[in-house]
Amino acid sequence: MQNFKRPIFLILTILVSSCGSSPNKQTADEEPMDRRTEIRLTQYMVQGKSLYQTYCSNCHQADGTGLAKLYPPLAGSDYLMADLKEAACLIKNGKTGEIMVNGVSYNQMMPANTNLTPIEIAEIITYISNSWGNKAGISATRDVTRWLKNCEDSEN
Repeated sequence: MQNFKRPIFLILTILVSSCGSSPNKQTADEEPMDRRTEIRLTQYMVQGKSLYQTYCSNCHQADGTGLAKLYPPLAGSDYLMADLKEAACLIKNGKTGEIMVNGVSYNQMMPANTNLTPIEIAEIITYISNSWGNKAGISATRDVTRWLKNCEDSEN
């Protein structure tokens, strides 16, 4: 059933995105996006939001504000936006130990999500890095695949 949903979703995304004529959106580095990238960004944002709600929002909250001093915010997070490559590794492999986010110390374990595929991680990263005031553009699946390989290599 899951394999059936992706093609339908892609067709719907293309149809919705092609309605009307809007100027090219800008990425975080202010370069105009081509139409294909704009459609992919829209798809990644929708899928990423759904995956975020399933895997991340329990701790980081639906609005990305985190949970008190237990779980760090993703909204406006200096830690997240400083290194999206590390974010891919954290999502896949989890993390233990202290981190500093926006000047506040957090020391809760983040569980690993080893069942997530590179495209799902790319969708989550794209969603969280372009929501709640964050602006980073699309995190491509090929990049996330390389990032995940690099974090595996650094563990060995």
